Amino acid sequence: MICYLKGEIIWLKENEIEILLNSGIWYQVWISQLTYVEIIDKKLEVIELFIYHNITDNSQNLYWFISKDEKNIFEELIKISWVWWKVALLILSLWIKTLSEAIINKDNKLIESVKWIWKKMAEKIILELKDKELFKNVAILDETKENINNIRVQDDILKNVKSTLVNMWYNPKDIDRLFNELPEWLGNDINKIIPWMIGKLV
Repeated sequence: MICYLKGEIIWLKENEIEILLNSGIWYQVWISQLTYVEIIDKKLEVIELFIYHNITDNSQNLYWFISKDEKNIFEELIKISWVWWKVALLILSLWIKTLSEAIINKDNKLIESVKWIWKKMAEKIILELKDKELFKNVAILDETKENINNIRVQDDILKNVKSTLVNMWYNPKDIDRLFNELPEWLGNDINKIIPWMIGKLV
């Protein structure tokens, strides 16, 4: 079973990446939209991947995650009825800390904002995950506030943020409006900008 890969990016789109290993083996891997934005933002050419290898009677699929926590959360999500892998990847686009806080605080509305998630499904996700120690640990990772900075959000970052949110079915006009309201403490951190905007767009 494949658990880790490192290789050169050959092809990339919103939810899929292809990488070439030094051995010459070429892999196709599914990714979340937030991961896609991070790859574009950092202009990565070679990447390391934490892999979830799903094997069925009819197929084999690889899913890539930025961290082991993200991989573990994906595994917990797909255990829930109605949550298949594509939905789980969309949920992860909330960013794992924002998702964990939503689960701990029983914030149904935020989880419902994800494409293909309806009210009862959001309630079921919270019910089944709220007592998991993993989510409690992730939720407190970033309790301390960072210093306010005056860095202007770069145009290429805003473009990637908009692309991600439009793919999540948010209204482009609402996204453009919120760009004018971004607080300075978000800086250029896409992992903070996207969850902040999703919270405002709910």
